[in-house]
Formats: sequence, structure tokens, C-alpha cells
Amino acid sequence: MMHRRIRGHALIVAAGTGSRCPGTTRKQFAMLADKPLFRWSLERFHGHPRIDSVTLVGPADNDALLAAMAREAAVVDIGITVIPGGTSRPASVAAGIDHLRERLPGEAYILVHDGVRPLADTELISRVLDACAPGRVTVPVIRPPETVKLLAADDAIERTLDRRRIGLAQTPQAAPLELLAAAFGKLADRAGDIVTDEAHLVESAGLGAGFCAVPGDPRNIKLTYPDDFTRAAAYLTADRNDPMPTNTTADPYAAPAGGLPAVGFGYDVHRLVADRRLVLGGVEIPFEKGLAGHSDADVVIHAMVDAILGAIGAGDIGRHFPDTDQRHRDADSRVFLRHAVALADARSFRLTAIDVTIVAQRPKLAPHLPAMEDTLRACLPAPCRLNLKATTTEGLGFTGTGEGIAACAVATGLQPLRG
Repeated sequence: MMHRRIRGHALIVAAGTGSRCPGTTRKQFAMLADKPLFRWSLERFHGHPRIDSVTLVGPADNDALLAAMAREAAVVDIGITVIPGGTSRPASVAAGIDHLRERLPGEAYILVHDGVRPLADTELISRVLDACAPGRVTVPVIRPPETVKLLAADDAIERTLDRRRIGLAQTPQAAPLELLAAAFGKLADRAGDIVTDEAHLVESAGLGAGFCAVPGDPRNIKLTYPDDFTRAAAYLTADRNDPMPTNTTADPYAAPAGGLPAVGFGYDVHRLVADRRLVLGGVEIPFEKGLAGHSDADVVIHAMVDAILGAIGAGDIGRHFPDTDQRHRDADSRVFLRHAVALADARSFRLTAIDVTIVAQRPKLAPHLPAMEDTLRACLPAPCRLNLKATTTEGLGFTGTGEGIAACAVATGLQPLRG
């Protein structure tokens, strides 16, 4: 069956105080593996091919934390918008909806997601988008395997419920922008007292909208308590250590186990000029000239980025970071590399190896390769293999005469069989 190719906009809510998960930092800033918790959600949605924009709602009561969140979001993409939220989850969602109403048409589909659910994958986001329709709220749910009891206030059991009719709601939940705005308009400032998710919001507003449940993902857990971080880290570790992972969901929408091999090729060249730093592989190389370009002109990273983008079918570096955008002037190219890696991860693409060749007559690059490798490995997911080497052209061509430096890269990996 062909799915309608509905597109959407992500609204990620990460403004809470995390009172149920004590620690030295707010929960959304706690580290999961090698990055802050909220960044996992940013990367998953930003990298989805049918998500057109991402808005992140952060703390409104701490300017320093909000600024730190904006800096972290810029590592994924400088186009991600970060705004302050409110004193409750509904208030934060409302702030996001108000922001989006000034920028998007009312019929645009908004996917509201908890910033502390880091494991929403490509397939789940696609399922939610596929079920979107005018006037409808789409909710991913999982079925409880245990027998479900209705409890009284004193914890006495009142009766047993039919678990076949029970669905545990997850996010992202999707609805047209105008429907969410209308629901907040009807509830006004009472929403914070009565609603717990977007379906509940529309239901409580009495708008009579339709509701659609789609299969959720048991791994799409909300990290609420300290033990939840251990579970999430275990899922991520299993993913990274299994080169041919089996999808752990047991629903009919799940992609088959394994993946298809894919290869991408990247090539970049820049002219050597005076009065510029020479940056290669994220490392500044002592030399009398540097590479001309809009960013730091790091040909090594630019070739790697194009190779990764080619492997996942996402265009080239110029499409994502055009040299007409002044925000990229003199930018550290590692931002571009992290962006490409995040796109691959969000599309459930598993990078397995990157091979890079640098072509330069001068300077001699062999002494600098270990530092480059260390710098680049920090930007790549484990256990992706990196191989970096340098060569000359024996004085031939533009690299041989010292006019410029070139680099080429090949990236290989496994793409999901369906996404």
C-alpha cells in the first residue's frame, strides 16, 4: 500500500524541571551516551526526510540554560529555532503553537514530541505522518502486556479492565496547527491543570475531532526516573554493537531485520591563498597559506560530509550549508560533519566506515594525521571505522604546483530496508 507523503513540522518540548529525576542538572540536559538528552530528539526529527522544520521549546526561567540549549541545537543545524516555554508542559506547547502560528499555515501538521523521549525512530515518525488527516489527532500507542487493574484512591482494586482496549500513549502526537490552536483558545489558561498530552487537549476542549491510534514503539520510552537512563543507554549500546540489528518492535509496520549496503563519494578542492588559516580534518596546520572559502574551507571534512550525504541520499553540502548564508561564514566545518552524522542517525542509517585521501604537495601532512583522526573520530558514531591518508601528485596538476589542496572520501553503511 502506498502511503500519502504527508509532511510535518516538529515541536519538541524540553522546558521542564525534571523533579522526578534528581541530579545536578535538569533532566533534559543530562548526558545520554555522548550528548545531552534533548539533542537525541532534535537529531531524530531534523534528519527525517518528511520533517520540514524543528522548533525546540526550552526553559523560560533560566536564560543561561536556554542559551546553552540554543548552542547545542546549532550543532545539529543553525536553522533549528529555540524558544522559551512555560511553567507546565501545556504552557510550553502553547508557546510553541503561538510561535508556529506566525510562520505556518493553519493546515500544517505539527508533531509534538517530548524532548525526553530520545529513541523515536524514523519508522515511528513516518507512521504518525502517514496517519495524519484534517481535523484529526494521531497518537502512537503501545498495548500493555500485563493485566490492567482500575485502582481506587486507597489503592484498592475496583475492577479488571480489558487490556485489549487499553493503549499507552506516546509522542510524537500530530494534529493540524489550527486544531491545536483552537483547543488552546477554548481552554485558555486552564489547560495546565487538566491536560497531559495533545489528544487529551483536543478532547478536553470538546472540539469533536477524530482520533487515530497507530502502533507505537516499546523502545520509545520517556526518561522520567534515573533507571530509565540505564534502559535507554542499553538500547543505544545494543544498536551500535549489532551491525545487522533486528527491529525490536512487534507491530506490522516494523521494518525487517538487517539493512542494505550503501556507498557515498565526496570530493572537495579549495585554493591556497595568503592570510588564511590552514585547517584540515578539524586541525589547524602551521603553513604560510590557508584555504580560501566561505567557511574554514576544510576540504577533508567537506569531502566526508558529501560522502555521508551521498550514502543516505540527502544531496550535498551546498544544499545544507549554502555559501550565500552569512551564518556559515568562517564556520568550523565540524558543525557540518555533526549535521551529516545526525541526519544519518535520524534516518536509521548505520555508518560503518569512512576512507579519506588528502591530496597536497605541501605542507607535509603525515605528522598531523593522528591529530586529525582523533578530532574526526570525536564527530563520528561508534563503531564507524575511519581511515585517513595523504598523498602528493609528484608535482603535477594544481595540487602539485601548490595552487590548492583536494580531498576525496568514501562512506559506507547500512540503510534500513524501509523507512
